[in-house]
Amino acid sequence: RESRSEERAAQPLRMMRASSTRKGKLAWVSLVLLSSLATARAATLLPPKVPLEELDEAVLPVLHAFEESGLLLVDGARDFEAARVEALARLEECVDVEADHVRTASLADGVLRHTIATKGEFSEEVKRACPEFARAAGELRRLSLAATRRVARALQRGLDESLPRAPSRDGGIGVEESVESGEHLEHFHVYRRDSPPGARVEGGGTSGPVPTLDMHTDLGVLLTMAPALYMKPSGGRGKQQVVARGSGLFVETRDGEVKEVAIPSDGILFMLGEGVNMWVEHSAAFHIPKHAMVMPDENEGPMTRAWYGRMVLPPHGAKLQVQDAGVTYGDFKEVAKRKLQGIQEEGDSKLLDAMQGVSCSHGRTLLTSLSVPGHQDKDECGEGEIYCWMQCMPTKSLNCSTEDIRCANEDGKIWKKETAEMCPSCQLRCESPPTPEYKVCNPNFTPVSMYMSGFTWGFNPNDPCLVYLFQGLVLDNQWKFVLACFVTVGLGVMADCCILLRQWVRENIKSCGKGFKLVLWETVGVAFFTSQAFLSYALMLVAMTYKGELLCSLLAGLAIGYFFFKREARQESPELCCNITLSSKSAQELEAPKQKKEAEQLLSKDHMDSSLRCCQEEQTTD
Repeated sequence: RESRSEERAAQPLRMMRASSTRKGKLAWVSLVLLSSLATARAATLLPPKVPLEELDEAVLPVLHAFEESGLLLVDGARDFEAARVEALARLEECVDVEADHVRTASLADGVLRHTIATKGEFSEEVKRACPEFARAAGELRRLSLAATRRVARALQRGLDESLPRAPSRDGGIGVEESVESGEHLEHFHVYRRDSPPGARVEGGGTSGPVPTLDMHTDLGVLLTMAPALYMKPSGGRGKQQVVARGSGLFVETRDGEVKEVAIPSDGILFMLGEGVNMWVEHSAAFHIPKHAMVMPDENEGPMTRAWYGRMVLPPHGAKLQVQDAGVTYGDFKEVAKRKLQGIQEEGDSKLLDAMQGVSCSHGRTLLTSLSVPGHQDKDECGEGEIYCWMQCMPTKSLNCSTEDIRCANEDGKIWKKETAEMCPSCQLRCESPPTPEYKVCNPNFTPVSMYMSGFTWGFNPNDPCLVYLFQGLVLDNQWKFVLACFVTVGLGVMADCCILLRQWVRENIKSCGKGFKLVLWETVGVAFFTSQAFLSYALMLVAMTYKGELLCSLLAGLAIGYFFFKREARQESPELCCNITLSSKSAQELEAPKQKKEAEQLLSKDHMDSSLRCCQEEQTTD
């Protein structure tokens, strides 16, 4: 035991010599002391710790912390603890507001998770429903982002100063660049037990409660976590009391031991994800910790757990570093999106083959991470649950029948499993039956530009609404639909009228001579040609909507236009694209003056004389 202790003491001392400043040495000494305390406590892990203000000097301790444990605890962030408590307490209140800004999912051990997620600014729905939470959370997010940037900068400096550069590949990025350019996913969770916890299970020689979230790793580059806030009812109605207890976060160490991470109330925990090895250019041997979450036992009384975390994803252009496959993170993301929806496009098989041998930590593979249990078949959900965007969600809190429940986003747009559209804000909602105003279609569906099953006739409140040419023109009620039919008739008439107008312009061009007047009439002719082309393609798009009434309106407009403007034409084509060019009659009329002029030149005196001389010479020769 003494020899192992001496060896542990000697290693940090050797590392300390590489640190050039006194602050870096002090930070590393505190890191070693905390690690030795973790060894003495079998059930608790105290991760390596560095004060926020010393991060710029303690680049080597930061690097070694992530190499050894994949964890780093940062404390000393001014006002962080106060911002965390206020934001998470407001979160508890916000998830109880009756609105559609919260997603609810059923987890293991009878726990419900209520989530507010964001990739930037909060949605207007969150700001309206919970203005106090949005304000308090904004301060917590600001402090979290500032700390994340400083940790990434310190880790990048440690990699650059102490380790040889990895073989460079096009698209290689660093940790700091990932934080600055990659996407940040932020989640606010509230966990509440909805039923008694499961039985205690045996595993690895120890017993413990069923984990609420099983052991897993994340695909992000870097994760930032605030300590959870535990609360229980106290006193009057709606009052909550903050409870001091363990973090509930369990990690698996390099030695295979599972320990609960100790996070002080003013600390910020940083954890590496699989993305740091896959998409970031480095030569370090990072440990990617598997982690799980366990809710408190019901013997402690009813309790909720509020939590905030941030996951940094690689930039879209980051190249896969573990092999020369040329796969970018953007490619991987798109393939993952389509695979989750059960579809495959041309080229997907090639990308999947390129990722076939890519290994994650702990024996997993990159392709395994694309397989989400339960997403293939909605029937895999249990009783009282409905599948909605990659997870089974409970229906217990909804005040409507199962037939009226839909998976939709905060705007009420219904998500369909068959589409490839990402919908992280989707959750189960009660679908209100269409009001009498909406007899044409169901405005809760995403509008479509065409009906894919062939021509449809009449009104159906269960069909999605139709977009008429432009995105903002949605035919979601009767008067809009009738107006669209009349507009279509008018477009057909105007398309035929443009042909007559262009012929009229050409006649004026022939008689106007040269100069400014000619330029003016040519400009008018170009304008009429462009208008006719626009009308022709617009009518083609209307026909492609596969709405029967609109097609009949289109044909009626063309028939009226033909009767008034094209009846007497000798050669006309019913195809609109052909009518953009002038008719044969018009072309002949334009060619006639040219042919007449050529004939006059042939009959001129000079031409006649030369012709005669030619003949005379031939006769003389003969």
